[in-house]
Amino acid sequence: MTPHVGIVYLVGDKLWIDATPIARAANFGDLAFHELEHKQWWAQLVKKGVAPDSAYTEFPRGRVSFDRRNAEFRFLSDDCILRRKRLVAVIVKRMNLPVERTKTSTEGDYRCGECERRDIAKSLKTGAGQEGSPRGRS
Repeated sequence: MTPHVGIVYLVGDKLWIDATPIARAANFGDLAFHELEHKQWWAQLVKKGVAPDSAYTEFPRGRVSFDRRNAEFRFLSDDCILRRKRLVAVIVKRMNLPVERTKTSTEGDYRCGECERRDIAKSLKTGAGQEGSPRGRS
């Protein structure tokens, strides 16, 4: 089975994958990747009525690319996906990725609205980022 590169969304418990076989993937330097961007695909999902009409950044998402230099697949994703090991296994299986050559990592570009709001609340609670405000000075 041919490995694929592509993009994923997790909307509630529904996993959406849009992928391209590695042989037909676009190239950027040493990286092979799926050409469709999350914003474009989200608009298509909304138009089909299978995703809510909200910002494309609201739900957990990720991208699988292939690094030709070291023959390694990279799955960069929101932590809301990566912490669910069974879900990651489903993605790896559905995209025909070799487990031993697939690396996973969080990526700031793939942070969902829930994670963003949680981190903002946490930073406000701890006072992080207030060095420039009068209240943040001693």
